[in-house]
Amino acid sequence: MKSKYVAFAICMSFVAALFLSALAGNVRAEEENSAGKQGYSEKEEYKAQAKQKLAEEDRKISELEAKARDGNADERAEARKGLRELRRKHATLKSDIASLETAGKDTWEAAKREVNMAIDDLETTYNRVRDYFR
Repeated sequence: MKSKYVAFAICMSFVAALFLSALAGNVRAEEENSAGKQGYSEKEEYKAQAKQKLAEEDRKISELEAKARDGNADERAEARKGLRELRRKHATLKSDIASLETAGKDTWEAAKREVNMAIDDLETTYNRVRDYFR
């Protein structure tokens, strides 16, 4: 009789161990899923900010193009050269932002760095070209 109780206790211990390990696995999976969702929202927020920055730079470039039409011939020629460079860098930024859409977990940081560098480059060029009009 005693051996039946021991066997029953061993079986119950085994079942409890299996149940607890499955429960711990579910908790771990839930934590990973939650962290993944947070990372997803941060990526979406960054992409939205980058797209907003692209639109802002486009607006600023358009304003400079309007000013370029008002200058004299020499100013217009120099401004057109700078504006072409701005539009080229704007296109690069747009392409880099598009690459964020396909960036995976392992390439996200590199793609984000490229976008940040393209933004800095475009802003530097914008400031230089804007000085033509002062």
